[in-house]
Amino acid sequence: MIGDVVGHDIAAAAAMGQVRSLLRGIAVATGLGPAGLLSEVDQALRTLQTDTIATAVVARVEQSEDERERGVTHIRWANAGHPPPMVLNPDGTVAVLSGIRPDPLLGVLPDVRRVESEVSLDRGATVLLYTDGLIERRDRSLVEGMEALRDALVELGALELDELCDAILARMLPDHPEDDVALVAVRLHRQDRPRPAEAGPNDVPPDVPAAPGIVGQPG
Repeated sequence: MIGDVVGHDIAAAAAMGQVRSLLRGIAVATGLGPAGLLSEVDQALRTLQTDTIATAVVARVEQSEDERERGVTHIRWANAGHPPPMVLNPDGTVAVLSGIRPDPLLGVLPDVRRVESEVSLDRGATVLLYTDGLIERRDRSLVEGMEALRDALVELGALELDELCDAILARMLPDHPEDDVALVAVRLHRQDRPRPAEAGPNDVPPDVPAAPGIVGQPG
């Protein structure tokens, strides 16, 4: 998940911390899917009588037994007014996860019926979530910024994941950024070979069932 609150002062930072805590807490307690989770957060903000308005994307990377055998995965997501995630496919093409329709920001219409979108991903795909500070600047529109990001992903996509994130930031940001920037990048490594070192440890909490055939490692 990734999000951004309206505003740039200390109060906005505190509000973002509150939204983040709500998202994480409700997600762990309920196990809801992306749309249901955003709806619960929206209603919690109303109950708490906050004036917070924020954007957010919640995505779940999921895989059935059949998908595992076929070497694919699917991602299910809901978007509350946030810039759409992008997927860098193994063949170097980039897809924008625009979804079925745009949903309103959190804190605007708490009773709105939010929707989920879903797409299949091949092994080796990279999913990138980001805040608008990465693409929006005074000297270019949001559309132009998204086009620049897509071009950068196509050109830099062969890099390892950490290197890709660093290169994207270096390419997209001016010397003195006008807004905070956050990135969340997930790469789907192949499952028909040993787990690569760059994937890090597969450290599964004790109360969360591991995926079939996957043994958690300390780390």
